[in-house]
Amino acid sequence: MVPRPDRTALVGHASAAGSTRGVADRIAARLRAGGVAVTCAPLSADLDPDDHGAWVVGSAVHGMAWLPAAVGFLQRAASVPARPC
Repeated sequence: MVPRPDRTALVGHASAAGSTRGVADRIAARLRAGGVAVTCAPLSADLDPDDHGAWVVGSAVHGMAWLPAAVGFLQRAASVPARPC
């Protein structure tokens, strides 16, 4: 696989009440300040891990478990081959 310079780093979040989104927004802002092209987005079922060169993933925790959207994203991401960013 050839690295694609057009891929952004994903800061993905699964939030129940909005606080995880706030943390993700702050992380994305710091990465952007450092010159990284960043997409900050909720971890929805239609978000393709292969569209991004790197991931920072966070989730609210309910019942000692991550939210299903975050778990689903990581399960899809497990099939993406490793590559340089």
